[in-house]
Amino acid sequence: MAEELANQCSKLRLHDQENEFVDVGEVEDDVSEERIALMLVGRLITDRNYNLDAFKRTMTQAWSLARRVVIRVIGAKLFVFQFFHWKDREKVLEGRPWCFENNLLALSEVAGNEQPSDVMPMHSPFWVRLENLPFNRRSDNIVKTITTSMGELLEIENDDLGLDKYRRVKLNLDISKPLRRFVNMRDNDGRVLRIDLKYERMPFFCLMCGVMGHSERDCLNLPEEEQNQGLGWNLRLRATPRKGRHKLMEEVEEVKACRKILFISKPEAKSENKEGEGAGLI
Repeated sequence: MAEELANQCSKLRLHDQENEFVDVGEVEDDVSEERIALMLVGRLITDRNYNLDAFKRTMTQAWSLARRVVIRVIGAKLFVFQFFHWKDREKVLEGRPWCFENNLLALSEVAGNEQPSDVMPMHSPFWVRLENLPFNRRSDNIVKTITTSMGELLEIENDDLGLDKYRRVKLNLDISKPLRRFVNMRDNDGRVLRIDLKYERMPFFCLMCGVMGHSERDCLNLPEEEQNQGLGWNLRLRATPRKGRHKLMEEVEEVKACRKILFISKPEAKSENKEGEGAGLI
């Protein structure tokens, strides 16, 4: 009997069974769609080791949610976050970017049919400042044109008076690409103007290649001969905190609340010839 069983097992081909598939298309699933809709997947953009307990504690405290959040590791520096109320989930999404120890936590929503290993957040929203724009080139249309190649435009901050040092836009950036340092803009008179860019709440990034998540010492994105040419990026890309913004906004609101016309330009003076001709008419 033992010999017969061994003989049968020796004839089995495992790869034949592995090539078969199990059809679960008609099988009822009791997984709640509401639960999946309250999930987020996050990836910590760093090449360094980290403390998992400290990460969970820091993010939970930073988010300060009304209800709890459950955090599970599903891969190398890859996490799934289970929320229990849509307001908490929206609060986290709206508050991006989030960082742990100055390393970006990229977040993405879950459709439900992805395998955990296939979910790889590659984008994150940032507020970007466009500095040194000409006073007559600050409209929303100009801003949209300038930022077209940088990433998905999510929001443009209002600039009712056009007096600020910069225009502020929210862009969904590809975090695998180098940070843009400036944009060259050609004006209608042919001049080429340099528009400097600064990023708010910018995390750790490489000053050699401009990509987030590693240092110049550990940079593998550039060949050695290019690395010897020096640093191509600097910390001036990080925007300073906006101080006194509340008072400025109050002043703008006072102007907007005025019912009179905001801007009244001086009418053009009539020429002497036309005034003379008009005076002689009966």
